[in-house]
Amino acid sequence: MHVNRPTGRRASIVALLVSCLLASCTVVGPNAIRSGRLAYNEAITETNNQQILKMVIQSRYQETTNLLSVASVTANVSVATSAGIQAGFGDSSDYDGNLVPFSGGFIYEENPTISYTPVAGATYMRRVMSPLPITSLAQIAGSMNNVNLYYQILVSSVNGIYNPDFLFAGESDDPRFDRIVTIMSELTRAHRLHWAQDPQRPGTFALVIDQSEPQYAERVRELRELTGIPAKGRATNPDVIPVALAWHGIPAGGLGITTRSVLDLMEILAGAIDVPPADLANGVAEQYPRPGRVGRALRVRYADAKPEQAYIAVEVHEGWYYIDSSDLMTKRFFRLLSSLFTSSMADATQNSATPVLTVPVSR
Repeated sequence: MHVNRPTGRRASIVALLVSCLLASCTVVGPNAIRSGRLAYNEAITETNNQQILKMVIQSRYQETTNLLSVASVTANVSVATSAGIQAGFGDSSDYDGNLVPFSGGFIYEENPTISYTPVAGATYMRRVMSPLPITSLAQIAGSMNNVNLYYQILVSSVNGIYNPDFLFAGESDDPRFDRIVTIMSELTRAHRLHWAQDPQRPGTFALVIDQSEPQYAERVRELRELTGIPAKGRATNPDVIPVALAWHGIPAGGLGITTRSVLDLMEILAGAIDVPPADLANGVAEQYPRPGRVGRALRVRYADAKPEQAYIAVEVHEGWYYIDSSDLMTKRFFRLLSSLFTSSMADATQNSATPVLTVPVSR
């Protein structure tokens, strides 16, 4: 009887194949992170944005909506490997071409379990309806390069000078507000204006302005004049102007600032939706007043089919509402809205006793 055995070279190949299959287990973990982390993160971010945009659209149609927050994602990964060799006995002409000398298998399986928490309750409502705290305004103003834009988005009045969400009959934008924002932005970009917090009084802020040069001293004088803050009897450097979350700050010798809430921002964006004329004509969607200075620069578009160039798109009422990927102003506004809204969702679900919906996903 003739036995056809693997040669030394074939045995080496078999050993290499088996070792490679077994070694693959050691790299599954890192590869799972590389392939899965970004995918999960992108999916959560995309669906969060779609939820928020859908809420804005449904508010225009006076419809209720529900929110789900992703509480956790647990991915169970299993890996199975196999290796084999087929050998023939007898004359090789009997089995040549019919056997696979070496074989190996590798099976990778991922079964995620996703938990959702309904977003509701008093904490959630309080967060989305409350004005943005001065602390958040100071942090945003100190970290964004386009501070002018964020003052316009977040501040609704300064010492009684309004920046309205919408303009009603006979109303127009107050040019004093634009000038106040311009001065504060110019001083910020020149590194002359800083938001400072009183360490002895948490939540209490002041504008600290370096007016050592004449052009900056003139800006400070104009800012005080516009806002009605009395000028100091003797010029000091730096000039310190107290800031409070209030309608008017003059009695305290400073700025009284009112800020918008997350709900205010959603209403402004709702007013920028391209609602189909038929929905307005038959009363299905609400007519909004003329937008203020922020709303005029925003646009949520409508299309019958899913758009190709969309930053965010969501299907509602058999049509697609979306923000165009080239619309930088609306994208900036939505990015800020999404960040503030997501923060509100996180606070509302933290340590919540609300039931969690857990969905196992298997292939």
